[in-house]
Amino acid sequence: MTGIKKGSGKMTINDKIINWIADRVEHDYAEDIALILLYGSYVNGTANAKSDVDCYFIPRTERGYEFSADFIIQGVGYDIFPMSWERVEGIADLKEIIIPCVGDVKVLYYHSADELEKFKHLQRKLQDNLNNPDYTRRIAKEKFERACKLYSQLKNCNKLMEVRLFAGDIMMTLADAVAIYNQDYFHFGLKRQYEDLHKFENIPVHFIEEYENVIKSEKAEELKIHCRNLIKLFADLVAADFVEDEEKQQEKAVADAISPNTDFYFLARVYEEISSTFNKIYVCTETGNFILAFLSAVCLQNEFKEIAKEQGIECYDILSAYHYQDLGELAKAARKAERDFVRTITDSGEKIKRFRDFEEFEREIQSLCFTHESPFQ
Repeated sequence: MTGIKKGSGKMTINDKIINWIADRVEHDYAEDIALILLYGSYVNGTANAKSDVDCYFIPRTERGYEFSADFIIQGVGYDIFPMSWERVEGIADLKEIIIPCVGDVKVLYYHSADELEKFKHLQRKLQDNLNNPDYTRRIAKEKFERACKLYSQLKNCNKLMEVRLFAGDIMMTLADAVAIYNQDYFHFGLKRQYEDLHKFENIPVHFIEEYENVIKSEKAEELKIHCRNLIKLFADLVAADFVEDEEKQQEKAVADAISPNTDFYFLARVYEEISSTFNKIYVCTETGNFILAFLSAVCLQNEFKEIAKEQGIECYDILSAYHYQDLGELAKAARKAERDFVRTITDSGEKIKRFRDFEEFEREIQSLCFTHESPFQ
């Protein structure tokens, strides 16, 4: 059963993608998928020319996981990914920051009325949790404690890229703590985090000012000062004592061994997923949105740091090129990193799933389905 009528008349590429998703589940995976849900800019009205369709699904069977798909059409990356019922429940319990994936969605497909009701129950549970001040304060405190741990690591960093990466994580973690403390969340995700911070009633004095200072700072020491100020401000709000971590237990030297064999198939799939983050940076450069540019750059830098650690490739430095008054250098660093990353993948012989338009995408999918090959696995 579909929960949204398919688009008709003049359709955008994203409309066509949604119709394709609906057709695909009804014809090939009707018994394997519990729900397909849309969220993000397509649903909340903040899409731009480079926006994708944010979509995830809840599988009913092991075969259902094969519904996953990632690809690029006209330079826009699409990622259709699974989430288990357990993970969705964790989001309803405020354990993850992607709360709009439960609270602000449209149902594209549901297998049965029972499964739809199960999801609606989790939506009600989310609201119950948000309406419980004791629960939200506990979750906010957990986020605060995470920010403190990040700060203890930040103090020992000197490289601008690393300092900015920790500072961005601390800033976003504390922003989420503020939202949860106010029994709310960022309904539009990072895209409107800065604007939505102004709407909260219980927010530390000067918190937004320090948030801006993190984004505008050009020096590592300045970033450390502003992060410390953010932590102290939030601690004052919740009447907690901010105690600078004494030379905390040395950071666990858990160096996960880097595999000598880089997985280029994995890297291609990662690129298909993060290509939309590159696009966010480019759009922000064009529009002068230095706040979302910073937040997006932190997310992208985090991805590259993890990839470098796991796959033994270069950790592209994007954050050092960030200057809030001139985003051109950031865009230049992002484009160079994107070119080098793509070249690393394609030089290995691995293929990135790119399509000039929806029609080429559709032809390719039909061709692979005809030969019984999976186009996405």
